[in-house]
Amino acid sequence: MVRKLSLLLLCLFVCVNHMSGQRHWTVADGLPTGEVQQIVELPNGQMLVNCEGVFCISNGRSFDVVPCDQSRAYQLPRYTNGYGLLWEGDSVLWLHDFYRIFCFDARRRMFRNDAGNRLNDNLRKTILSDKANSPQSTEAQKSIIDSLHIGDITLAINDRQGGLWIGTRTNGIFYQPPHRAKPEIHTGDDPLIGMARSASLRKGQTTFVIELPDGRQLRCDSLCRLGYYLPEQQATLSLNAKLPALNQYRHMVGACPLDEEWTVVYTQNGIFMLNTKTDTLASFPHAHEMERYSSKYNCMLKDHEGMLWIGTQNGLFVVNPSKSSITRVNGLANNCIRSLVLDEKGNVWAGTSYGVSRVTPTVVNLGTDDGIPALSMMDRAACLTDDGRLVFAAGGGMAVSFRPDELIGREKPMPVVLTRMEMNGEYVESLPHSLSHDQNYLTFQFSTLNYATPSHDRYRYRLRGLEREWNSCSDGSGLCIASYKALPPGGYTLEVQAATASGEWGPLTKQTFVICQPWWFTWWAKMLYGLMVLTIGGWLIALYLKKKKAKMEHENDQRVNRLFELREEARHQFAESANIAPDKITINAEEEKMVVQMLKAIEAHIDDEQYNADQLARDIAMSRASLYKKMQTILGITPTEFIRNVRLKRAAQLLADTQLSINEIAGRVGFVTARNFSSQFKKMFGVTPSEYREPKNLFPKLAE
Repeated sequence: MVRKLSLLLLCLFVCVNHMSGQRHWTVADGLPTGEVQQIVELPNGQMLVNCEGVFCISNGRSFDVVPCDQSRAYQLPRYTNGYGLLWEGDSVLWLHDFYRIFCFDARRRMFRNDAGNRLNDNLRKTILSDKANSPQSTEAQKSIIDSLHIGDITLAINDRQGGLWIGTRTNGIFYQPPHRAKPEIHTGDDPLIGMARSASLRKGQTTFVIELPDGRQLRCDSLCRLGYYLPEQQATLSLNAKLPALNQYRHMVGACPLDEEWTVVYTQNGIFMLNTKTDTLASFPHAHEMERYSSKYNCMLKDHEGMLWIGTQNGLFVVNPSKSSITRVNGLANNCIRSLVLDEKGNVWAGTSYGVSRVTPTVVNLGTDDGIPALSMMDRAACLTDDGRLVFAAGGGMAVSFRPDELIGREKPMPVVLTRMEMNGEYVESLPHSLSHDQNYLTFQFSTLNYATPSHDRYRYRLRGLEREWNSCSDGSGLCIASYKALPPGGYTLEVQAATASGEWGPLTKQTFVICQPWWFTWWAKMLYGLMVLTIGGWLIALYLKKKKAKMEHENDQRVNRLFELREEARHQFAESANIAPDKITINAEEEKMVVQMLKAIEAHIDDEQYNADQLARDIAMSRASLYKKMQTILGITPTEFIRNVRLKRAAQLLADTQLSINEIAGRVGFVTARNFSSQFKKMFGVTPSEYREPKNLFPKLAE
């Protein structure tokens, strides 16, 4: 009992503090101190805050300190009484405290250091006049402040959305959003609590009861026994004995009929399909995909379009039966799905472990800013009332109810403001258009500055030049951060958009910049690289050609030397041997063929002493000059000498192989006189014809 009372008191405390959607910013949120003396709304919607001479600026969620060199501000000759501000146009803001006058550039969101040079007597008097003092609180503002019981007030101003900013001397800033419809909190014996909690149909020992299309009821009790209840016979047919596989499930949570045949049953340790016609089981097609995240199923819903929504301990999944596909829903404030319900328009709503979310048509997370307690909703404890209200039961005997159209407005999407930029981890007042190659670690912080309902905003961004698809951000904090590391050289455009609960995307905010190539990638460096490559390539080619030429010359020399050797061997063979072998006195087939032709021609006219070189040339179809050159190349002799040598070698063969007389042999080989024959024979063989006929052992050289 004490525990229940404690929970109830806790819930009431939470409700009182959050029903208004009030927020409180302190030094923990970036304020330099809790002493707030000035709050000024800038044209872009950011709030500039003066904490006793130390300035900061809102970023949509918290505050960032704005550097201000107080020594460069204009020092007043004597102190003034109070704080004041004056706009000069819409970009220059003059601020003063007791001792100084500051000049703030609202477009660049930075303090100028030339305040003294820009001031003249008239402007200084205007800045210090009563009309430049901070405005006094109106009666409406005082009424709100009194209702909030906030003391130690220094100032109060309304922003462009109608929200009230209240500065204090020691306790930072309180924010009261503009008035709008809030949900109702139900406690005690309110019947809506019981209505929401009975949505799961849990009664006594019955875990769930589901009406089947054929009129039967599918029931499960606390002992995890599943069966059919027949209303007409008032009898129950158990399935556990018939289907032993049911006993592997620890606790059956609920069921959802898909059609007249199949029903999905979900449990705390798995999911399966039951064929209510044949009483057979089948695995759920997408179980593996869901159980990568969790196998504990909490709730299930089939919407008007036939889509099946499945809430688990770690994610909400939607199954499209027509496409046989499954998708995990992203962007929810909390992924532990406790309950699912449809509103009057057929939109899907989810109760989670931290508030309530509208899932379709777009995800909108409702939390403390909307008056929804920051508590866990109960399992399968949500319903739609006859008058169009949604009711979600929470722990501690509490429920929250609201009309969706009243809680989620139709406000227009707001433009996105780049509230902070960092380059290589350092804050920059503005991003230069051209960045060096090593200035490529960039962080962009942006917000719609929607202080009233930041949880309703969704952001998307992409960096053109690097990305085609959008990145999404919808954590409900009112602030989004995009970081890019090691960007390669090139041109880029950051594109950012925000959408409200309606799903409509607002105007596009862009930031364009270029990361320059390093000097070693510039065109002139590439040209230098090209010249170096050409030079080195030319040198390598020249070296290669030189080596190749040297190698070819060496090989050629070797071939020439070999040819010389072969020529010498051939000439030696021709000179020393009495036999003429064409293959021995030539070094290639072409020469051998010509020698064979020559020998045939000479042999045909060997007894004709008139047969000469001219006739030989004609017989082998060559000119005398060509024949002369060939003979010089092959044997180093003239055609005439070759004819004579053939005659003499033929005579030597006749001397050795026949008994013909020397005169007969001389006539047969074309010599007219025996004397001339003997003389030429001795010149060639070193012996006379008669001596040549002596035994071979006396003239061994001639026998070779």
